[in-house]
Amino acid sequence: MTPARRLPSPGVFGKAHLEDQDLIEERSTRLMVALEGRAETLLEALREARVQREAMSSRLDELERQRQSLEARNAELAAEAREGGAERESLERRVAELERRLADAEASCLELLEENRELDEQNRELEAHNRHLREDREVPAEGETASVFSRRGRPAQGLSALIGHRHRDSETPADEPASGESPATGPAEATPAADTAEASGRQDELPSIDEAPSPQALLEQWYQRYPNAFFKGHTRPLQVGIHEALAEHEPWPEKLVRRALACYVNLPRYLKAVREGAERIDLNGAPAGEVDAGAAEHARKKLDRLQSGRRKGAKPARRRPPAKGPRGEDAASDARQEERSQQVSAPQKEAGGRDDEPADSRLQRKLGELVARHNPR
Repeated sequence: MTPARRLPSPGVFGKAHLEDQDLIEERSTRLMVALEGRAETLLEALREARVQREAMSSRLDELERQRQSLEARNAELAAEAREGGAERESLERRVAELERRLADAEASCLELLEENRELDEQNRELEAHNRHLREDREVPAEGETASVFSRRGRPAQGLSALIGHRHRDSETPADEPASGESPATGPAEATPAADTAEASGRQDELPSIDEAPSPQALLEQWYQRYPNAFFKGHTRPLQVGIHEALAEHEPWPEKLVRRALACYVNLPRYLKAVREGAERIDLNGAPAGEVDAGAAEHARKKLDRLQSGRRKGAKPARRRPPAKGPRGEDAASDARQEERSQQVSAPQKEAGGRDDEPADSRLQRKLGELVARHNPR
């Protein structure tokens, strides 16, 4: 027979139940404490994350402002760079213009130096001839006075023709004083007498002494009279010995023709045109030989001398800027030459002599007085 099991007493059950409840509550308390700690940790992390996010947002805003500032600065620098480029181009154009004007001024100075040398030499010759004329005016004999103008070669013919010229309504022949000379005239005087007679036969075709132009004015006439040989722009070398052809065509003394021709062949643009192998031309513009090496070298050395003389202390006069045109330097120099020739060839308004009267005009006036005295109407 199996023995019956003994049931615990009610007090034992109550005690066990209380113990179980305590264990459950203790476990729940531990869990709650753990959860609260974890929640606090997460909340702290969340707060830190929010603070970091705010800091990052502030940093991002600051960087954005810096970016905008840099973009504005970059735009300003780009604008300044464009302005600097435009200013540099403007300065380059200005420098190029100044260089062109400097070249024009140097060429003008060179031409003025050459003209000054020519005019100084002409002044000296005119003063010497003027003194010679004043001395000859004191000689009473007409034969001796007429011999002053009897020079060798073509200059004697031209000047004698100018001195012996009278108006068309004159009644006394110009060669009357010569016809009154002694028939015993020697052979040495035969040639001057023949020259004077030949020149007197052409006197009606010659202008009076008062109309004799200056070398520059005569050159200006050649520009119009021989347009195929004398140029104001592009220049071509002239024929060797062209002064002889000019002397045959022109009614003026050969010395005046040579001086006018010298005014042309001493221009820098003409010297630059005299290059080896370049074609020479005559008065009609027809080919007349070529420039040889010697002539080209001579022209180059003369141009170098003129330029070196200009660099050694010439003071260019204040003048207006040369006009801009397709001919550049030649157009400006020709305009200045034309203005100068007009000033030189202008007739004198007063008959009496003045201290500031040009030597050329003074010589013409005195020659006119001499002609009036020896060729009375």
